[in-house]
Amino acid sequence: MSTQLRADAQRNLERVLDSATALFAERGCDVSVDEIARRAGVGHATVFRRFPTKDALISAVVSKQIRELIGFVEEALAKEDVGEAFRGFVWHAGELYARDRGLEEGFSRCAAEPEVAEAKAELNGLVGQLIERAQKAGAVRPDVAADDVSTLVSAAIRGAWNSPEPDAWRRYVEVVLDGLRPPGGAA
Repeated sequence: MSTQLRADAQRNLERVLDSATALFAERGCDVSVDEIARRAGVGHATVFRRFPTKDALISAVVSKQIRELIGFVEEALAKEDVGEAFRGFVWHAGELYARDRGLEEGFSRCAAEPEVAEAKAELNGLVGQLIERAQKAGAVRPDVAADDVSTLVSAAIRGAWNSPEPDAWRRYVEVVLDGLRPPGGAA
């Protein structure tokens, strides 16, 4: 059941979600609701009126980010060069994880929430289609599934977080992509 929000309430909701997204990306999910409200220019009560718990707010942010990834995968599925489409998705996901430390933390914290679980299942289904197409084209090894790709990319990013080299994650993602190629593959 979706109810239409008043225009000012919709703007406040968007400001809260944008502020939470930015703060979670910068510092992780331990940011206070008061700080999110301040950055959004709304009162503490405005945040809790829409999100009764902090986990509800985190779930909304994570779901929004997963939905954005879903849109990217849908576009990738329409591309003719499936190997390049797969690589583009991995790079896009890597970029998202690299710039947003709160995403993985938020996902882990709220993975069982219906909104997040539903979005993740949809994403995995689409990524599975992308992988299957790339496997049929000989661009991805045959023993890889959507969860494998997610696990490998997030592990590469986490591994780079403490590196003194700011772009170490790029090298790590390239190594992951190399490992996802079939033996003797050219993708």
